Amino acid sequence: MREYLDSKSQKKVALLEKIFYAENHTSTQEELLNDLNITYPTLISTIKTINFDIERFGYKAFSIVHSAPNLSYTLKISDNCSIQLIINAYIRESPKFQILETLLLASFPNLQALAKKVHVSYSGIKKEIKELNEELRERNLSISTGNQVEITGDEFSLRIFYAFLFLVAYSGDRWPFSFVQYDEITDILESCPKEIYRANSIDKAMMIHYYVAMHLLRDRMNCQIDTTRQFKVALYKACTEESKKSESAFIKKVAKQLPNRNYKEMTYTTQIILSTIVAFGSYSSIEKMPSFFYMDEQLEEMGFMKLVDFASEQVNDNLSIPFSEKEMELLRYSFASINYRYFLLDNLINKFNNIVPGYTNLDRNIRKIHKVNHLEPLISQLVNLKEMDPLKPFEERLASDYLIILDKRIDFSIHTLPIKVTILSTISNETAVFDFMRYFSSYYNLEIINQVDPVVDLYISDFSVSPEVLTSLRINQPIIYVNTRWLESDYVKINDNLAKIARKKFIANKKN
Repeated sequence: MREYLDSKSQKKVALLEKIFYAENHTSTQEELLNDLNITYPTLISTIKTINFDIERFGYKAFSIVHSAPNLSYTLKISDNCSIQLIINAYIRESPKFQILETLLLASFPNLQALAKKVHVSYSGIKKEIKELNEELRERNLSISTGNQVEITGDEFSLRIFYAFLFLVAYSGDRWPFSFVQYDEITDILESCPKEIYRANSIDKAMMIHYYVAMHLLRDRMNCQIDTTRQFKVALYKACTEESKKSESAFIKKVAKQLPNRNYKEMTYTTQIILSTIVAFGSYSSIEKMPSFFYMDEQLEEMGFMKLVDFASEQVNDNLSIPFSEKEMELLRYSFASINYRYFLLDNLINKFNNIVPGYTNLDRNIRKIHKVNHLEPLISQLVNLKEMDPLKPFEERLASDYLIILDKRIDFSIHTLPIKVTILSTISNETAVFDFMRYFSSYYNLEIINQVDPVVDLYISDFSVSPEVLTSLRINQPIIYVNTRWLESDYVKINDNLAKIARKKFIANKKN
């Protein structure tokens, strides 16, 4: 949604992020001037404006502070604030967002009326709508300026688009729906079949609440999804007695929000809600594959589960230690959920990267880089197999989505031989060992060796060791020098070496 920001706000956000992602949230004046290609007066005025905006937004626990002696700028941010809150506030104030939010609820007789409503000039509103339409067409939507100004297009696509637009712009900062409260949506979701969603789980809860609220809003506005609309996959149907009872209770609760709907209309609209909930899995609270995936006749006819099982077996065959029965079930559930999402949302899926920035950037965590580097070739090989051709229309998303699944479902450390590490310290290595294991043990298979030994793969030391001493101790392995109290740069240096060793120690499957 960053593309909705006007040029001034984009520059503010770029400066904010530059400082935020710097070490200790601090950037030098020279870095900011060079990297952002701005002048000193522009830097000063932009920071002054940002600090004013932040106070205006109501986020007083957040500010950019100038250090004159160091010629640097630091982002002061408290634990109860986030840079994303600031970015969201800028998005909400952008003309493009204002136009979209306004047109969700009303149409206008002409552009002048809309321009007046959102406080944009006539020429400005024409420019903004032209740019918005270039993007909206890819989502089967458009802003019509014919007889009246309104948003038109596929109603299902509109609900998905607006649900994510509001999710990003408002998130947990505020609830934008006045006709229904968050806890009322929770009450409805408590009747959802437990095989597909559990309302007492926080996993993806906000996203689901936003979608259900948007769906109900549009239905209450009498903007219904055409019953003749063609989906590329079967809509959800409860297949077990327990799920059928829950589905019936769910329909009754939704009906309270949608009076004057007959049973057929209620069944169809709730079927779409439930199908969308299925598509947004996999949920951490669900440990078994929903029966719908393997009992629905239409899914069976299209070979849905054959595709899921093929991908799961291909991954399993590339691991030295096969998945347990529980692990395989979770992997199949994840693949089934994402594949169902592809088919249900169709071309909408390819725009998700722009909606939630950074979600697919796993390598932002440097400790995952070696895992990502190993999994990417495996995934590339998998998605290009002939058996995966039914997913070809979604290849733009496929590799990144499957990478997220495998990152979540594979504990990479158990597929790597132990990396044996000795930590040398001037006084005591106990604290260093504790910090080292706490930081790295979730990502690498580590073993601490408290002596000089030929089996050691890596030495870490906070004091220098001469070549003569290294020779006398018969230390031939790499030795990494760090500060007495480790800095971020020390962790980066250690991680680089652990990644190289882990690559060599990966246990290849003998089948391959």
